[in-house]
Amino acid sequence: MDVRVLGTVQDGGVPHLGCACDLCEGARTDPGRQRYASSLLLAGESTRYLIDATPDVRFQLRGDLLDGVFLTHEHLGHLSGLLYFGPESLAAAQLTVHCTPQLAAFVGANEPFAGLSEQDYIELDPVRPGSGVDLAGTVVRPRRVPHRSTHADTVAYRISADRSLLYVSDIDAWTDETIRMVADADVALVDGTFWRSGELDRYDEVPHPAIVDSMDALDPTGTEIHFTHLNHTNPVLQPGSEERQRVEDRGFHVADRADTFTLG
Repeated sequence: MDVRVLGTVQDGGVPHLGCACDLCEGARTDPGRQRYASSLLLAGESTRYLIDATPDVRFQLRGDLLDGVFLTHEHLGHLSGLLYFGPESLAAAQLTVHCTPQLAAFVGANEPFAGLSEQDYIELDPVRPGSGVDLAGTVVRPRRVPHRSTHADTVAYRISADRSLLYVSDIDAWTDETIRMVADADVALVDGTFWRSGELDRYDEVPHPAIVDSMDALDPTGTEIHFTHLNHTNPVLQPGSEERQRVEDRGFHVADRADTFTLG
């Protein structure tokens, strides 16, 4: 299977509601400059699996039929796209949604998501962190990571075949265990929400490790690392910026839509 990047920005996307910065205003006047919320597509010869159902899903899939969806957690940019699989849009037929037991319980008990399950548009498949889903030789394994949550836990996904890729869209801080997860993968797409701490005036309410600190923490792993889930305030979104150049000079990468990783 190949892993294709469908989106690289934080839940609110670009343009971001309530922001009039040059980046967001440019995206409003030129649709080609819009950025979609962070998600991935696992694609084989005849199979398609989505990781995270974003508010941009109707732009991201572009007609691809889906065999299933994997969810990382409950927040806006990762869950709300499920609604597009209901009767107002795709009207899917028992589309399998893999997620943790906690998240399955939340989706199954709360509208407007509960109706999707009750009316068989989606079929929830609770998968405990640490176990795996075998997709014809490619194994997708959820791993619990620390991230603020109200109703359910948050997971990263390790996708492994001949090579392995770790997807950590959201994390509050790097721990010894999560750094080991990165080190154990050939490629990792990791939380790059902010360039530095304090970039947002309410940074303490939405903690994410800053890229300047993540590079120091993850450099010893030797893993090929691509930053994703970028906030609209993050200067690495600008290809010619000094901050993006610093990332690239240190051997790290900034994920772009349509980046593709072959796992064998």
